[in-house]
Amino acid sequence: MSENVLSHGADGTGVTDSTPAFVEAITTLGKRGGTIEIPIGRYRIDQAPLVVSAPLHFRGEGGMVRTAVTADGHHLPGSVTTLLFPPDRDGFVVEAASSGSAHFEDLALVRTRASGPDAERFARRGIHAQSRIRAESLYLLNWERGIDLDGRTNHPADPDHVTAFATNDSYVSRIFAEDCFWATYAHGQDAQASHFEHVLTLSCEAGVYDSSEAGNGYVDCYVDGGFTEPPYYMDNLSVLLNCQCEAHLPPQFGRNVTVVGGGFNVHRLPPQVAKALGVMGTPFRQINGVPAKHEGGPFPGGTATFAAGETIGVTVDGVARTIALPAGAFTPRQVADRINAAFADLALPRVATANGFDQALTVEGWRGHDGEKVSVTGAPATLAKIGFPAARPSEGMTYGQMLSAPECSRAIFRAHSGLDTDGTLGINIPGVDEQLDVEVAYDAVRPVFWQIRGAYGDDHEFGVLREAGKGVRRWAFTRASSPRMISLAFTMPEDSLGPDQAVAYDGLWLQNGSGGRRVLLRSGAPEPTQGALEDTRPPTPPHDFAWDLSTDPPQHHTRTVTGWVADHAAGTAQPAPPAPPLELTLDQRSLVDVDDAAGRWQFEGGQVLRDGKRVADYAGTRRVVTGGTDVQNVAMLTLTLFFLDQAGEAGDSMTLQGAYRNSSGVAVGSVSAASSGFADRIGAQFRQVGQTLLVH
Repeated sequence: MSENVLSHGADGTGVTDSTPAFVEAITTLGKRGGTIEIPIGRYRIDQAPLVVSAPLHFRGEGGMVRTAVTADGHHLPGSVTTLLFPPDRDGFVVEAASSGSAHFEDLALVRTRASGPDAERFARRGIHAQSRIRAESLYLLNWERGIDLDGRTNHPADPDHVTAFATNDSYVSRIFAEDCFWATYAHGQDAQASHFEHVLTLSCEAGVYDSSEAGNGYVDCYVDGGFTEPPYYMDNLSVLLNCQCEAHLPPQFGRNVTVVGGGFNVHRLPPQVAKALGVMGTPFRQINGVPAKHEGGPFPGGTATFAAGETIGVTVDGVARTIALPAGAFTPRQVADRINAAFADLALPRVATANGFDQALTVEGWRGHDGEKVSVTGAPATLAKIGFPAARPSEGMTYGQMLSAPECSRAIFRAHSGLDTDGTLGINIPGVDEQLDVEVAYDAVRPVFWQIRGAYGDDHEFGVLREAGKGVRRWAFTRASSPRMISLAFTMPEDSLGPDQAVAYDGLWLQNGSGGRRVLLRSGAPEPTQGALEDTRPPTPPHDFAWDLSTDPPQHHTRTVTGWVADHAAGTAQPAPPAPPLELTLDQRSLVDVDDAAGRWQFEGGQVLRDGKRVADYAGTRRVVTGGTDVQNVAMLTLTLFFLDQAGEAGDSMTLQGAYRNSSGVAVGSVSAASSGFADRIGAQFRQVGQTLLVH
């Protein structure tokens, strides 16, 4: 069933309020839902929000293009359905009572800017989803949260609300957010297992936010903004594929966030900010850990009233400040402003954030942490007024996983995971039930892409979903039988290891439902500890098999009681990927000249820094030989780097040899020797200019 809003008296010219017409169309369709047709035009929704509690499909025209409405509200000729909302209201609220997914398509959702001396540039939500939604081809303008996937089980601003929100398995595609704060915002226990694709932002203060319990999948997203908050902020198990940003701040990813491909370019930062954030080197090194943070509860009554002389102490990243709170009533945003002002000399974007929806305050650091580095202290009565003390500060995360496109293996394995005609597991036999294409990282730690074709059904696929249809399922990195237990696992539900086991760290196992032989797909030869040992001599089926995807054609191995045995000679091995350039800084601590009858020695020592952190020590010699090197004013150079292991003790080493030009201070040569950790660098060229050493 469908209803056209014009049939209910909507004004497509934007002169009068169309809210009654939209409400009447929604009421007419009732709980069974249906389609609400919204032709091209400009519709004022003065009595927002529009509440959706049924599986309704709001379908406009024009697609994901800029609206025909300017920032100041003037109408311009255009070809997109535009809904105009007042500055102090949400656009749509999708209630949890919906029996299906609310669907929004081909619409421009525009919040009219607030005016006046205290007008907020950003406020409210374009779509406040409290249950699963489908949103595609939308243009969003002037929102604080363009699309808010709210999966909280409790609601600080509404303690009487007993129904938990759940937006799991939502689908968000082709979103163009302009002049917003966050384009998409996913948070809470049940705001995960969703797919975001082609989310584009322009001139947004931040970009994409995800603090859901497990995380979501993001494909081909682009952020232009990140002015006062990170362009991407994620502290869960989210996966990003081919995402990019051009931002003023680095994205912040937790240790379990996986990023493949794309690029993250950060604009030039003031030196003190770059040092504090650890932003140095090439774009893929510009990823900062998710910082420690301390979240407060709601302000009672929405404001906090202080008496003269009240103070709080805030410690962030080891810097402690006392904030005086003058007498009077203050909102969370006003308290946040005073805290930020106290840390203004650090030139960081912001320390305190006010959540206008929950009327709560959050204080956070900006460096990645493994422990609690944030605290808010003061008299108990004062702390209670601002929602503290709350739960213990959340621990900050270390650096997220980054995997650039050149690091991805191009080896693709085609095999079958279904049953053969005799009931056994089919191994590379055409015509069986399932066919699997896999693409993995060179290190075999992270499968990059896989696709199964066949009739096998699985209702629990999610993550970076690229396409879905009968007999074809495609996704990258993530799948699990429960949205709350997302992992890097690829085992099927009937696997003897159990469903959704994280076996992908050392390859990918396949097994049929009745047990028997298993198949290991790996980039590289299987490890001796992998696979089941057989206890019969000679070995009898079932065997464990493995395919080495790094050879061309793939090498087949069989697991025997003595270990893995290659069944046939490997084909031409694929060349190993070139090691990424190694950019280091030499911090000289000593330089001693020693003259002898043949010329001069120079002995140099110091520390080796990478991204500002000590990673090694070094010792070097430069030899000048009279009648040999002095003719060209050069010296023979030998430089050995002694790297630190995880415990800070002596680990791997690498020796470089070459020529040092005394006139310019430039050295060139190659790596002559190295321990196992740097064996792939032997023969690599190096160039030293001043303190900078580049091995490539």
